[in-house]
Amino acid sequence: MQEPKKKSLIPRNVLVLTMSRTIWSMSDTNLDTFISRYMLALGASVPAIGIMNALGSFGAMLLYPIGGYIADKSGRVKLVAYSTLLYVSSFLVYLFAPTWQWAAFAMVYQQMVLFYVPAMNAIMADSIPVGNRGKLFGFNFALPNIIRIVSPYIGGLFIARFELIPAMRIGFMISLGIGLVVTAMRMFFLRETIEHVETVDWNPYRLVKAAYKDMDVSLRWIWRNIRSYAVVTMLLSFLSSMILPFWIIYATLEIGMSEYTWGVILLWSGVAKAFLSLFIGGIVDRFGARNCFITGLLISIPGMYMFTFAEGFRATLLIYTTIVLGAVFTWISSQVYLADSIPKAMRGRVMAGLGSGITIGVTGVGFPTGFFVFFPRILGNLVGGLIYALRPSSPWTLQSMFLAAALVYLWFMLKNPEKAEE
Repeated sequence: MQEPKKKSLIPRNVLVLTMSRTIWSMSDTNLDTFISRYMLALGASVPAIGIMNALGSFGAMLLYPIGGYIADKSGRVKLVAYSTLLYVSSFLVYLFAPTWQWAAFAMVYQQMVLFYVPAMNAIMADSIPVGNRGKLFGFNFALPNIIRIVSPYIGGLFIARFELIPAMRIGFMISLGIGLVVTAMRMFFLRETIEHVETVDWNPYRLVKAAYKDMDVSLRWIWRNIRSYAVVTMLLSFLSSMILPFWIIYATLEIGMSEYTWGVILLWSGVAKAFLSLFIGGIVDRFGARNCFITGLLISIPGMYMFTFAEGFRATLLIYTTIVLGAVFTWISSQVYLADSIPKAMRGRVMAGLGSGITIGVTGVGFPTGFFVFFPRILGNLVGGLIYALRPSSPWTLQSMFLAAALVYLWFMLKNPEKAEE
């Protein structure tokens, strides 16, 4: 059944997706923070964990075009609901894993079934009326992040009370129960957003062939309509993955902070991120996605450069929070730009290629996943450590330089769509 076209403060699908993410935030942040330590306790090595993460990401990349194809052809809601159930089933494997190899299988499997994410992003974009997208994307971003502020701290207390492996197994049971609730919410309360549902050949070979053949349609549309955005997406995907793992390393080894002090900075910047996003969404609606996209880069560029000169707690807190502010502007405005630019009939496939927004490499401010951003991310992961080893400040210096280049490029090349897509 298609979602009825009636005005409401918060459209039904937006409310369901936001509340389901918020409910899940009560448990998934705790597990994500400590999952690597859980695998180490089961006997895995650090290189093995890295390899498993890479395999999971690679498998997800291969499946994303299939998810986008199904979402646009056969409908979005069933794909999201049943794939959420598949994702939830991974907690059973984690829960009863006798060895690290079983936990590694669960990690790879869990990442691969996330091929439904483009469909979920498409439902969100389909369901938000033009003119309110900034506020509602901001709402969808803020509410789960408010919960995530304290979740890692609670997870740490839980592990301290029960020890790592027993605490994680209890956490997997809790996540299994919460995941089933989320699955039910998405299955029974989401409403389909596409009007014309086509018959899809579910034979695995023919389905994969059709999905990858159809990628040419998406690629040609991207090149004709939003190639400037696509270029910047891939560039910033490379830069963000290059810099993301090294914030805490630079803060502790170069600035001289303790892990606890850096945690406090992350806590306070997380509070600012969650609450400011509620207001930033309204600003995006008022001044336009392109202008706010550029504003986000203008805020972030000097912050990235100044981070390497930070000394002490207060200066680092101020600079990092400023960068987070710019990252939130960039993330929300890029989401609105995509929703305004992509026709509803193609949203699943295009978002499967480019993701649903742009990040600049700040923890917790968006994580774009898509077929065309995967390889830049991997390249960034590979070269980031090498560049940091040559000179610790180099990743941030390069980030500020490339962000400035992206700013100039977008200023001249990025245009708002003549008419926002519904």
